[in-house]
Order: sequence, then structure tokens, then C-alpha cells
Amino acid sequence: MDYFASSAALPAELIRSIDGYLGRWGIALLLVFLLLALLGNLLLKRRMRHNRALLQSNQEMLTTILDSVDAFIYIKSPSLEYQYVNRRISDLFGLPADKIIGKRDEAFFDPGSAAEIKQVDRNVLDSGKKVTVEESNILQGESRVRTFLSIKMPLAMSPGAPPSLCGISTELTDYLEMQSHTHYLAFYDSLTGLPNRRQLMDALTAAIEHDEWAASYSAVMVIDLDNFRLVNDIQGHESGDQLLISVAEQLRQRLEPEVTLARFSSDEFVVLINDLGEQQTNAALKAERVARQLLETIAQLRTSHSLPISASIGIALFIGGGEHSMDSVLQQADMALQQAKSTGGNTLCFFNTDMQTSVLERASLEADLRKALERNELALHYQVQVDHQGVTTGVEALLRWYHPLRGWVSPATFIPLAEDTRLIVPIGYWVLRSACEQLAKWSHQAAYAPLSISVNVSSVQFQQPEFVRDVEALLAETQAPPSRLVLEVTESLLMREPVRVRNTMLKLRARGIRFALDDFGTGYSSLSYLKRLPLDELKIDQSFIHELLTDKTDAAIVDTTILLAVSLGLTVVAEGVEKQEQLDWLRGHGCYRYQGYLLGRPTPIEYLFESY
Repeated sequence: MDYFASSAALPAELIRSIDGYLGRWGIALLLVFLLLALLGNLLLKRRMRHNRALLQSNQEMLTTILDSVDAFIYIKSPSLEYQYVNRRISDLFGLPADKIIGKRDEAFFDPGSAAEIKQVDRNVLDSGKKVTVEESNILQGESRVRTFLSIKMPLAMSPGAPPSLCGISTELTDYLEMQSHTHYLAFYDSLTGLPNRRQLMDALTAAIEHDEWAASYSAVMVIDLDNFRLVNDIQGHESGDQLLISVAEQLRQRLEPEVTLARFSSDEFVVLINDLGEQQTNAALKAERVARQLLETIAQLRTSHSLPISASIGIALFIGGGEHSMDSVLQQADMALQQAKSTGGNTLCFFNTDMQTSVLERASLEADLRKALERNELALHYQVQVDHQGVTTGVEALLRWYHPLRGWVSPATFIPLAEDTRLIVPIGYWVLRSACEQLAKWSHQAAYAPLSISVNVSSVQFQQPEFVRDVEALLAETQAPPSRLVLEVTESLLMREPVRVRNTMLKLRARGIRFALDDFGTGYSSLSYLKRLPLDELKIDQSFIHELLTDKTDAAIVDTTILLAVSLGLTVVAEGVEKQEQLDWLRGHGCYRYQGYLLGRPTPIEYLFESY
């Protein structure tokens, strides 16, 4: 019985021991599990904090990048409310991001712009396609139209949810304005706002090449303001600019909208009128009618100092279809303009074939004149100047041109051409050199040493910056006596830039060179420059001497000129003396120096003093 009792008790105690043992291990395991869970939780939290920090860092980095991009980046909800905006959007609207989020475009753009933006955005969301569109919008409170190049696309924020809209916009406003300004500078005159030469050329080329106008006449008018330079000289360039603006505005108002009006150069405007009809006479009448209206319009203008304004107009008719060139049409109109100006201005003139012949002849003459120096075709002839006792006191060097085919070319023909083309500069230098060389030879011959040589100096030549230096160099090189060199200048030169001209004359006068005023009385005579300028001689123009004996007015002018010159201490030289009676009259009225055919014709130097 005890045995069995002991045997029965043993398992129960063992079981209790085992239970106790297992209980302790279970608690231990539980603690381990709890510890592991705690560690796992700590690790998870740590990882979450790391991921959150990494996510925050990436988000900040993305925000920094998006805020740094020179573009407007935004996300709108399916109902087109702003969900995200970068800094450029905030700058555009002038609001922080939190004041923009949740609002629609109606809060930031004017109604018209907001409606257009909504239409584009709704089309993107409905179609599910990306679009690139140029948008022109106006912000609330602004009047300036802003232009954006926008890329818009649907953006799936979460599976199954309606897509949002993502947009990236770049503003093109400044670029387009700069492009517009560049185009304006390229094709429009900055002062008057009219089309410039380049745009006129394009319009003229189109008119010439227009096949539909092959049977219809067009007209080009070149308008030049008469004596515009006087406005700048007397009143200043600001007044001149204002006058040009006024002329441009008045012409624009007088012409039909389809007519091209351009500013061609300083004071030149060009009008292009197309489709004047198939009859040349009728086309000319229409063009003339318009031109006369323009002349009247300009004549009604006044400068700020009430100076009268007039213009000259040259007109050339042409037909389209490519039969004419742009240059030839403009050349014809310009020739007509010069013809109008030569008649005194304030008039119009049409181009004709006689003008064309004249221009071609002038071009041929210019080509020959350019070669005259190198071919030794130019020569100096000398005309003596004699005093009242019949003694030769000096000579005037006169330029002559003998062309192998043309023969003798009149100085009245080629000298103005030389001045217009500035060929007078090298030619005038050659004349001065030849005169100085001749003076140097005479200085060693007792009979000729007292003689002077007068040389005509063109205003173009005189105003060269290096003129004084060139004259001084010639005197030094040739060893010509400066006191025997007389430079003859005209009134037109003295009236142009008088201060500069006076300074140039004083520099040369300091070297001993003398000055004579040529053709006195034929220009805008002014007594003031006679007093202020270092003149030695005054030459009475031959036009007054010719009618001296029969025209009381000419006689009075000559008599007054002699008295004036004597009172100013100037030597008077009468040009064009051809009759003994003229010589006697001049001698009796106090003029004691003469030049003309009566005393000697212009002669090559080797035949000048054959009587000696």
C-alpha cells in the first residue's frame, strides 16, 4: 500500500517540479520575447525616424530644387484647386504658398484669363494627355499681358483616384518683348516710328516682283526737306529732331493706310504707292495729286522759332513683274528729286529719260576723272594779276583737264563733280604741291621772286582735319616762301562752321600764308566775317564786272565793295576785266588790282612770261 502510495505521489511531485521548471522558463522566454519586441520596436522607431528624416531631407531637397527652377511648377486637384506651388508661383501671385493652396485661378487672374486656363486644364484631365500650350494671361490688378509656355499633364496621386493636374510653365514675356523690340529696331526708325530703309526695301522689292501688278503702275516719291541743315545749325539738333517727328506724323495722317511711308535718311522720307492703274498718264496724275498734298502739308509746318519749312519731291513711276530693279527705281526718284531741288525747292519733279542720260554721262565723267591724276591729264594754267601801273604782282593757278577723247573739259563741269565725289581732296593736294614747287623755283629767280600764286581751295578740302598739316608739310618739303602763297576761299566756306574755319585760317596765317575771299557778293555776304577773319584780299566776282558800264546796280555794288575793302585794309582784286573802259572805271574808283582777258588769258607756265 505504501509502495503504491509512494509511486502515485512521485509523478504528482514530478509534475509539480516540471511545471515549476517550465513556468520559470516560460517567464524567461516571455521576458526574452518582450525584450526582443522592445528592441524590435526601438529599432523600428529608429528606422522610422531615419526614414522620416530621410524623407524630410529628400522632400526639402526636392522643394529646394523645385523652388530653384526658373519655371512655375504647380499641382492642381481634380477640381482644379492648387495642391502644390513652388516659390516662383508665390512670387508671381505675391502670396505665400499657404495662401494659394486650396484656391482656383479665379482668385489670381482676370476673368478672361482664368476661363481660358480652366478650359485648357479641363481638356488635359478629360483627355488624359499631356499638352504644350502658349498662354497669354493677365494677373489681377495688372494690365500687362504675360505670355507663358506651359506643359500640362495628368498626374495619378493614388490608384483608382481621379488624376490631378501637374503643370510646368515658363514665362516668355521678357523674351518676346525683347524680340519685338529687336524687330522694331531692325525695321522701324527709332525717332519717328516710321518704317526704316530696310523695311522700305522689302516693300519696294515686293512691289517690283508682284506679278499681279505687272500691268499696273506704282510710284516712289523721295521727299527731302529744303534747307533742313539750317534748322540744326540755327536752332540745334533737338529742334531738328522735333521737326522730323512732326513731318512724319503729318505725312502719316495725310496718306492712306495702305501706302508705305518710310524715313529713308536724315531728312529724307520715301512714299511707296501701289496699284495706280494701267494708264501711265492717270497714274502720274494720281501721284502728282498726292505729292502736292504732301508739299502743302509740309509747308504748313513751322519750327519752334517759326522758321518756314518746305520740301522737294522726286517721283518715279514703275510697273511690277520684275522689269525694274529696286536700285534703279530709287535712283530715278532721287534724280528727279535733285532736279526739283535745282529749281529752288518747294516743288516736285518726275523722272524722265533725259535725267537718265545725264546721270549716265555724269557717271562716265566721274570714272574718267578718277583716272585723270594718274594719267597726268590735269594741268595748271596761270592767269596774271596786274596792278594799276601795269606791273604783274602775281598769278592765279587755274586747274585744267584735257581728256584724250573728250578734249578740254570745262572746270565748271568737272570741279563740282570732284567736290561731290570728294576727288577734290587728292586733286586739290596736287594743285597745292604744284603751286608750292613753282614758288620755290621763282624764289631763286630775282625777276619772279616777288610774285605770289593764288590757289583756290575747295571747302571740302579746307575742312579736312589734316589740311593744316598737309600745307605745312608741303611748304617744308618744297621750301616755298609762305608769304607768296595766297589761298582763295569762298563765302560758303566761311559761313560753314565759322569758328573752326577761323582757327584753321589763323594757324596758316601764323605761317605767313595769305588769304583772299573769292567771288565776293555771290553768296550770303556777311560783314561780320570780314572783320573777324584774317583776310588779305577781296576779289570782286566777274559777274559784277561784266555789266559794270551799263548796269547802275552792278556799278553801285562794285563801288561799295571797293570802299568797304579799303576801309577794312583789304586789297581789292577785280576779276573778269575784259575791256579797257572797265579797267579805267575801276582805276578811277580806287581798285588797283585786276585780272582778266584784257591783261592775260590763263596760260601754261612755260608760256606765261614770254614777253619778259
